[in-house]
Amino acid sequence: MDVLKEGKYFRYVEKAPIWLAISAVVIVIGLVFMFANKAKTGSFFNLSIHYTGGQKIILQMLEEVEADGQNVKQIVEGYAQGEPIVQVDQTDLRIVTIRMRIEGDATESGGISSEANKQIREMKQELGDAYGGYSNDEGSQNPVTLEQDQVGPTVGGELINKAIWALVIGCILIMLYILMRFGRWQMSFAAIGALIHDVLITLGFTAILGLEVSDSFIAVILTIIGYSINDTIIIFDRVRENLKKYGDQYPLPQVCNLSLNQTLIRSVNTVVTVIIMIVALMVIGGSNIRDFLTAMLIGMISGGYSSIFVATPLMLWLTKGKLKAEEVSQSGAAAIMSPPMELDASAVGGDTTVAEMVKDKKEKKKKVAKKQRRR
Repeated sequence: MDVLKEGKYFRYVEKAPIWLAISAVVIVIGLVFMFANKAKTGSFFNLSIHYTGGQKIILQMLEEVEADGQNVKQIVEGYAQGEPIVQVDQTDLRIVTIRMRIEGDATESGGISSEANKQIREMKQELGDAYGGYSNDEGSQNPVTLEQDQVGPTVGGELINKAIWALVIGCILIMLYILMRFGRWQMSFAAIGALIHDVLITLGFTAILGLEVSDSFIAVILTIIGYSINDTIIIFDRVRENLKKYGDQYPLPQVCNLSLNQTLIRSVNTVVTVIIMIVALMVIGGSNIRDFLTAMLIGMISGGYSSIFVATPLMLWLTKGKLKAEEVSQSGAAAIMSPPMELDASAVGGDTTVAEMVKDKKEKKKKVAKKQRRR
């Protein structure tokens, strides 16, 4: 890379406290919003009907409703058990999403009781009268029911348990894979630390923005984990390659800086490509998938950030600046060949740079080429 040849490369490792401090601040803010939501609504997140149990109804009115939805909420409160959640689609003020629980809404077979159906019809009629006049005639209904779901609380509890188990098992398998591929437990724990960082960042912004956590949210988290770990593995693989070349001459922090600069363009291009596709879906997609895509967008940005600024500094901290160089055979099996490399603290911020390292290698090649020409 030209940047390395000129010696104008970015020193990621030396600025690790700044990156980790930024992440810590964002995570703390997210946790504050989670507990604020818990105190206000009884839940850390804006859980969908699939997790809480009850009714989720999406209605389209003939007339636009207030952006804050307070008048709609006042009407719904007369039929709901507890405090209902009302959201107005800001791109189309005629569309309202209502999440509510109705006393005795579920039957033993899992359906909706007749009493609950009656209350829902009365609620729709009152809402229709308030916004354009109620009508049940085919072709001119007001309001129009776009979606209506009913889920029992038992099903919601099962979904939460399965989601947690999916995350735990996924992280364990990823840790084992990295351990088998690199043979370094420090890299495994650093990668998992970066994944936990991504999950916390995504959950924090989900609480801050009030995004709905539906049954597809676990797919968002698992996709973010898969994307983030892929980028992290690419960087760790480049660190391993550079250790074989320069591990005996230069300290590990400089080798990591070289590896991060070499993979930076690839990481940025990958993030930008994914962001373009997500934004396109957010623009042309419907409101039902907007929360899903917003969480995905946040997680993808966090995943690219953590792979560059979090995973490698964590690995350096766990290794305490010492890591054995590896020599990989043609079959791809890694074998430990050299003793641990001691970190020279004076070299980390000293005069030796990655650019000089590259320059020395080039000068040696030129000398060899000259000798061959003379012969």
